[in-house]
Amino acid sequence: MTITTCCQTQKSRMERIHRLLQRQLKRHFDDPANIPEGWQNFIAIVNDTYLQFDDDRTMLEHTLELSSQELLEANSKMQSLLHTVEAQVAERTSELTKSNAELATTLEELQQTQAQLIQTEKMAALGQLIAGIAHEVNTPLGAIRSSAGNISKFLNQTLEELPVLFQSLNSDEAGIFFDLLHKSLQQQSTLSTKEERQLKRALIGKLTALEIPDADTIADVLVDMKVHDQIDSFLPLLQRSDRLRLLDIAYKLSGLQRGTQTIETATDRASKVVFALKTYARYDQLGKMMAASLTEGLETVLTLYQNQLKQGVEVIRNYHDLPPILCYPDELNQVWTNLIHNALQAMVNRGTLILEVTQVAAQAQVSITDSGSGIPPEIKSKIFEPFFTTKPPGEGSGLGLDIVKKIITKHGGQIMVESQPGRTTFRVLLPIKLQE
Repeated sequence: MTITTCCQTQKSRMERIHRLLQRQLKRHFDDPANIPEGWQNFIAIVNDTYLQFDDDRTMLEHTLELSSQELLEANSKMQSLLHTVEAQVAERTSELTKSNAELATTLEELQQTQAQLIQTEKMAALGQLIAGIAHEVNTPLGAIRSSAGNISKFLNQTLEELPVLFQSLNSDEAGIFFDLLHKSLQQQSTLSTKEERQLKRALIGKLTALEIPDADTIADVLVDMKVHDQIDSFLPLLQRSDRLRLLDIAYKLSGLQRGTQTIETATDRASKVVFALKTYARYDQLGKMMAASLTEGLETVLTLYQNQLKQGVEVIRNYHDLPPILCYPDELNQVWTNLIHNALQAMVNRGTLILEVTQVAAQAQVSITDSGSGIPPEIKSKIFEPFFTTKPPGEGSGLGLDIVKKIITKHGGQIMVESQPGRTTFRVLLPIKLQE
């Protein structure tokens, strides 16, 4: 029920009461002049009240009408304002959605740019290493080529002589010949030039004392065959007139074995370099974490720097047993490359390089220490800033350590540096994650 309806209802009730009172007074007093004074005063009060109520009702109805109009106008304004706000919210929401999409696109582009930057830095480092890597591959290839040539030549020369040789030896001499070969093939030690000279001089003295001709030539062959002690059992062969031919055939036959061993060693060496190069140059398109060994990553980088290391760097390894951890192996290899490269440059490829892999609480710690000149205190706080470098133009972009720090941060780790003249240590802390 509205207020206006309520007022109208009260008016109707008051009118009925007023009329009923008028009829009752007329019935009892017939003539209004006969109405006692007290009743007349009462009737006057009732009439005044009725009139006052009617005035109040009229004023209230007017006030209510005005208030209703104001409320309708206010409601209309509120509806208009609400529509305006809704339109503004919808527009702002659209702008925010568009901005979020642009930010997502920008973030993806930044991530791609960072990945490309890491790959570019990796290829730049590889470009600096390529001459040394080529040498590390060519050296075993040259050894293989030489050994293969010697094997082919020895076979061609020896196979024709073997039938005649064995026909000239009795059973005892044939046994001594095979013992000589067997002893030569068993020797795995490597002698220095000084040691070889000393052994040759000793053999020459012994052979001369036994009055065996061609002592110099025999001593050279025996030392080359690594048969330089306990030669008494071979004297029957050395005392024969065709001793030089026998020794030459024995040397060539043992040379086949030595050539085979050289080829195996050279092949292993070349394979290791190629594997390290392939592992380092690999680009992970998926960008997913995978389980990898930190020490294997360090060894891969050391293999690529082998040509620089052998110029005068002593490498000391202190690897603790750690399980493979979840990481981005290719990116960590870039970290080790930059840190080892900087260490070698600081030492000018002469000094001591210490690599340590340990566990500290729930983190793996990789420390790389060099014996170089150290980092001046005034630039120590700037070395991780992008484009900061102390190297001459063309030798450094200033992005190496900046990329290192970004990669470590991406892994949820930390990198710290301590430096003084003669000892600089970079410590990398990585969380040990065994599964995602």
